[in-house]
Amino acid sequence: MSTTDHREGLFALKVSSLLEDIEYDRVETDEQREAVYRLRYDCYLSEAAIDPREHPRFTDPFDEQDNGFLFAIRYRDRLISSIRLHIATPEYPDTPSMTAFADVLGVLTGRGETFVDPTRFVVDRRVRAATALMPYATLRLAAMAADHFDTDHIIATARLEHTPFYRRIFQLEPRTQPRDYLGLVKPLCLLSNDTETIRERVYTRYPIFSSDPEEREALFGVSRSTDFLNRHAMLANDNDGRPFRRYPMPVDLTGTARAESRRRLEEI
Repeated sequence: MSTTDHREGLFALKVSSLLEDIEYDRVETDEQREAVYRLRYDCYLSEAAIDPREHPRFTDPFDEQDNGFLFAIRYRDRLISSIRLHIATPEYPDTPSMTAFADVLGVLTGRGETFVDPTRFVVDRRVRAATALMPYATLRLAAMAADHFDTDHIIATARLEHTPFYRRIFQLEPRTQPRDYLGLVKPLCLLSNDTETIRERVYTRYPIFSSDPEEREALFGVSRSTDFLNRHAMLANDNDGRPFRRYPMPVDLTGTARAESRRRLEEI
């Protein structure tokens, strides 16, 4: 085994161990939403991405859109991370990133293509200090959405200094220079790649980004239909018979990886 293969295997083992101790929770109640909005505010303010506000919460109209999914990631009932996912289709192209990058993303939907738009991705600053693995566990939800809704592309918006991370791990390529974006002080770049390329290059190296149909259905519903304007479409389970390959997770025979991830979270 090469040094690179060993390092990637160890990384996958650590993240898969972390996944055993966290819970993905689709946000639906007002109480859940307020907790996420407060976490966003705290994270963005700590990074000087927003200016201080009288009310310590950060939200925008896209939090209420029908083609969006808001998630909380919890450890023992404690909110430690959050991400918002929108599914863009030709019939329903409005997503947060369209507000800044319509000249690029509009070309995709104009060709009849679809994409996942992950935004408002935040991790509790104390968790970030304790472990560097939470971003991977959180962004896994974007890969799951791309499989569930069978989108043509996955995009991301990130500060210029963060683009190497998205290129290295997720094989996303920069498409624009930084632009002003949705109430943030710091401008963001647009990155993207087609979903099939990401499956081939990322899932094979990092199997933690693949998922089972049952796991996706529990989070997103029984249908991968992207017709959000017709709620009756959600009654048809068109995921049946179309599972994507689940790559095998590494096995921690000694339990040391899980013990380490749990210890780090317990210390915050």
